[in-house]
Amino acid sequence: MSHQQQSSIAPRKHAYSASSVKQLTLMHQGEVLAQRYQRYFQASIACDEHDLRNIFQLRHRVYCEEFQFEPSNALQLERDQYDSYSHFCRVQHLNSGLDAGCLRLVNPNSQQSLPLLDACSSAITDRKLHPDNFAKEDICEVSRVALDGLFRRRRIDQQYGARPSGVGLDRFSDKELRTFPYISISLYLAASIIAEHSGIKHAYVMVEPKLARSLSLFGIKMTRVGPDIDYHGIRAAYHITIERFQSYLPLLYQPLFELIKQNIHASMGLLPHPN
Repeated sequence: MSHQQQSSIAPRKHAYSASSVKQLTLMHQGEVLAQRYQRYFQASIACDEHDLRNIFQLRHRVYCEEFQFEPSNALQLERDQYDSYSHFCRVQHLNSGLDAGCLRLVNPNSQQSLPLLDACSSAITDRKLHPDNFAKEDICEVSRVALDGLFRRRRIDQQYGARPSGVGLDRFSDKELRTFPYISISLYLAASIIAEHSGIKHAYVMVEPKLARSLSLFGIKMTRVGPDIDYHGIRAAYHITIERFQSYLPLLYQPLFELIKQNIHASMGLLPHPN
């Protein structure tokens, strides 16, 4: 009888230990990832005109010069009317000082709208999750996501050469290059932190379905709320709550989330007092 009791308990103890080991392993990997990211990049909220100018320049390089989604202009700044009621996030490459990526959260008031609704009125067909069902102060659209081409290309992609600052692909170490895929996820993590701080509950985004599937691998599981729309390529509208975004964040990315939260909160302290 004693022998039977020991054998019945042992498998449960082993299963529990395996789960604990997996969690500890993921946490350790996440801490290593956050430390490596911290060495090369820093996420922050745009605090002044200098930050905004860098963001608008980056958007011009990506949206106007590279992809030609928008017309180029002499000032080399890509801006529109939605910037006047948006929060801006940037990820800076520390070694070069370049902005590696940026995005904005368009947060309308009762008289304002979301870019995706103005550009594609039929983009959202899910009536239950339509923005009209929620208070304007509770919604935002994540848009104008831009990554500098330098931080999207591999070492072998030489056709664009070096940036005007003199920073080229040959200047990045292998360890540094391996952090580049986390620029995008860090932007979305920062956006969720800014949204939570601003009291925003619902976020919308217009992206390629392929990108939505890729983001789901990072734990960003959005709900599709409309059909394919041909708008600078095939795109679709998606919805996610800020609560769901943060609740379903994989263990691997939680140390990175906490690091970015510290950086975002620190940069929020530099913001001018709102009118």
